[in-house]
Parts: sequence; structure tokens; C-alpha cells
Amino acid sequence: MNKFLHTEDIIGSTREKLVNWLDKVIKWININWDSLKTTTHREKKETIVAIVILKELIIGHEVSDKRIRFLKLQSLDLIKILFLISLKFIPLPIPFTPLAIFLGKKVGINVLPSSHI
Repeated sequence: MNKFLHTEDIIGSTREKLVNWLDKVIKWININWDSLKTTTHREKKETIVAIVILKELIIGHEVSDKRIRFLKLQSLDLIKILFLISLKFIPLPIPFTPLAIFLGKKVGINVLPSSHI
């Protein structure tokens, strides 16, 4: 009987922690929603510009050094995004994306995409 009560305490504590975590996530999304939308929209525009530059290179048109530099930087952003997305496919309960962002900042590597325009 005593073990059963202890198990209920653990389940209750875990449930409470999960509810607190979900509350924090929902608050974070609400606070940062405009920023997320703006960043996503910016990355979409930059990717379209990068595709146009790549098309010009493939066709053989003259492309300025500034546009080639932009294409390289945007390609790095796309690699960062693919890296973060690929972490979602690892079947472990550890939240790898926030962990990668945190560890990247610790060693001086920005794993998040940045603006190039």
C-alpha cells in the first residue's frame, strides 16, 4: 500500500511538471509569435532570392560577387534549418533542438538562421 501511494505522488509530481512546462511553452509562443512569423517570412523571401541567383549561375548569366556572397550565406542558413529539422527525427525523449541551440551558443556557433538582406 505504501508503494502505491509513493507511485501516485510521483505521477502527480510528473503531471504537475508537465503542466508547468506546457504553460511556459504556450506563453513563449504567445510572446514570440510575431517574431517567429517575421523570421519565417524573411527566410522565405531570402530563399527565393537565393534560388533566383542559383538559377542565374546555372544558366550562365553574370552574377555579382555580392549576390554570390548572399547565396553562400543563405545556403548556410538552409543547412542550419535542415540540421534543426533533422534533430526532430531522433527517437529520444530529449529535446535536441533547444539543446543544440544552447550548446551552439556555448561554443560560439549560431545554429539559427540569420538575416542577409
